[in-house]
Amino acid sequence: MKRILASVYMCFVKVIAFLCRMFKRQNKVVMLITFSDSPEQISKKMVELKVTPETIVFYDPRLDTTKIAQNFMRMIPMKTKTLVSRVYHMSTAKVVLVDNYFPELAVMKWAEGTICVQIWHASGALKKFAWEDKSVAGRTAAEQTRFKRVYAAFTHVVVGSDVMADIFKRSFLLDDSKLLKIGVPSTDYFFQKEEVMRVHKRYRAKYHKKTILYAPTYRDNELGAAKLLIDVEMMREKLASEYVLLLKLHPAIASQLDVPEDDFVRIVPKEESMKEVLAGSDILVTDYSSTPVDFALLDRPVYFYTPDLETYDSERGLVTGYLDLIPGTPYQTTEALSDAILAEAAHAEQIEAFKKSWNKYSTGNASEKLVSFIKKNL
Repeated sequence: MKRILASVYMCFVKVIAFLCRMFKRQNKVVMLITFSDSPEQISKKMVELKVTPETIVFYDPRLDTTKIAQNFMRMIPMKTKTLVSRVYHMSTAKVVLVDNYFPELAVMKWAEGTICVQIWHASGALKKFAWEDKSVAGRTAAEQTRFKRVYAAFTHVVVGSDVMADIFKRSFLLDDSKLLKIGVPSTDYFFQKEEVMRVHKRYRAKYHKKTILYAPTYRDNELGAAKLLIDVEMMREKLASEYVLLLKLHPAIASQLDVPEDDFVRIVPKEESMKEVLAGSDILVTDYSSTPVDFALLDRPVYFYTPDLETYDSERGLVTGYLDLIPGTPYQTTEALSDAILAEAAHAEQIEAFKKSWNKYSTGNASEKLVSFIKKNL
């Protein structure tokens, strides 16, 4: 039934797009966003550089857009009732920015000179996604064709490193001509030293101890049976005298887990942006998420906790060479992880190499370069 509804939906969008192509292009920018960090940096830089054309931002209704919205922008939530408006504005814009997979792109036929820039919502990728996602093999031929058409709609893809460029080429079926090697806008935040320091001091004042941020990636099967892979009591026993454990979990997972907060365990509110949580934390513990790429810019310890590595790799898929790409050896037990943290066993030299490799083009001015690119195409 879902596939039938999806087909009907796409047919409807195709008709709308066909009709909208009759209208002339306008000197405007359209954004489709599901995450806030890069759009926030871009909108601020647009104001700073006085690049303020008519800009329509279609956003996930769950987003807090307070720090994105500017007086030259029109903010419209992405809902069914705004679909026609969304397709019309994309069809008549000179510049379209997207940060995720949007099925509507499959039917878009850009007017000559229009650019569609994929700014993606992650600086790196340690798990497979898009065309490399193992679930794609089980999709219908029609769905696979739609995926390819969405990827083909990207005229440019912003990248922060050659490592990520290679992943994008495989995941989005691109060639080098579409890669915009200017850095990832969201990473500009981590070069704002005074702001990062202010947030870090606020965390120290709030928790009174050093903080360990546990931020695991979302797992596809967790909505049905959420569980915390880390042994909180083991970590409490070994680390509570010096540290506070911060849990940053997917909202759907956090609501299912019964993990009481106390002096050692604190649940990070879903309203707290990931960039600020990273800036405030002393240590990051993660598994297959892209957070280490951003956190490495802070030159702080990163530990990988991967008790389900083989299962996750077989079901979802990790990027080729995962064990060689990450800095340090992944831990399989909470006890080994806790002992490593106590021993301050993070590999500083490997983290530095990881930072340079994954952030080769992200040097603090990615937003400026992207806004300048937008200006040239208006």
